[in-house]
Amino acid sequence: MPIRTVSRCALWLTAFALCLSTPAARRADAADADARAEVLFLGTSGGPLLHAARSKPSTLLTVDGREYLIDCGIGTMERMLQAGIDSTAVKTIFLTHLHSDHDLGLAEVLGNDFFVLNQRRSPDSIGIYGPPETKELIDAAVRFITVSVRPFAAENPSDYRTVAGHLASPFIAHEFNHDGVIYTDDKIRVVAAGNSHYALMPERARQRLQSYSYRIETPHGSIVFTGDTGPSDAVVRLAERADVLVAESSTRGEDDLQQFIDAMVKRNHWSPARAQEFHAHFVSEHLNASDVGQLADKAHVKAVLLYHYDPDDKADQAAYVAGVKKYFSGQVFAPDDRDRYCLSSGTILSCPPTPAAK
Repeated sequence: MPIRTVSRCALWLTAFALCLSTPAARRADAADADARAEVLFLGTSGGPLLHAARSKPSTLLTVDGREYLIDCGIGTMERMLQAGIDSTAVKTIFLTHLHSDHDLGLAEVLGNDFFVLNQRRSPDSIGIYGPPETKELIDAAVRFITVSVRPFAAENPSDYRTVAGHLASPFIAHEFNHDGVIYTDDKIRVVAAGNSHYALMPERARQRLQSYSYRIETPHGSIVFTGDTGPSDAVVRLAERADVLVAESSTRGEDDLQQFIDAMVKRNHWSPARAQEFHAHFVSEHLNASDVGQLADKAHVKAVLLYHYDPDDKADQAAYVAGVKKYFSGQVFAPDDRDRYCLSSGTILSCPPTPAAK
């Protein structure tokens, strides 16, 4: 082939490569890279007492680049900052139930969002979905936040929107009190099922207080978040053939539970009757590792991710996994805070560690 022809071919190939590297092409490549679901554990500890090494339950689900928060325990905002997550980009929050270890972190997240959205003069709103009394929780959080914001607003009133003389809130509470679909958009579909976390509560209280598990269906697979629950046929049905089960495991088993109860009795000077009530709470209203394995096996899920647990070290995490695997043959992961898992085509894998914020 003549040299001139070769040169023309080379020029043509170079031009073609440059076309592929245009901003539009790079955006398409980035979009393809984002085409998956990611589960980022912001907090993995059980509650309500605080722990130094782990934050309270909070999980960030990202679907094709869009972020959703499931529960918001103490430490959530700090973990977001460590992971380089912009909390104002999270427009939808789901609360499984209104226990302090699952919702007290909202004050910091909403406080940060309140400042940032007002300073940007942003019209954006943040939807918070949860059981009855979610609106009361959000209204109380906003009142708490605005007491501290008023001095800033007094000096710089143009930075803050007001409605009828009050600082405007960008937060919208969406309460529900039923099983079934509670949220849909173009990325996810969320189905709720009442669980057994409040099984021992007096009937009158259970008429107004609810605890839910969620099944979140994405283009890349289905993920079930148990929240807090005991053994529950409703959760088994909700989790049927899910790709991933994110399950609480409050104890390893009965021996572990009894040691915990004995420590609580000694610390709090409980009567035998109170100790028995506490034992019943964990047996009926929480899951241990074996319970999780049986739930996963009955529901025919593909993989299990544990949270709402407090292992001492890596060997202890392996003990939790072994407890689940007594009954379940699929994949079982025991995450730390900030661990990430990627779901693509129904398969869950551990992702590279979350990069630290700059």
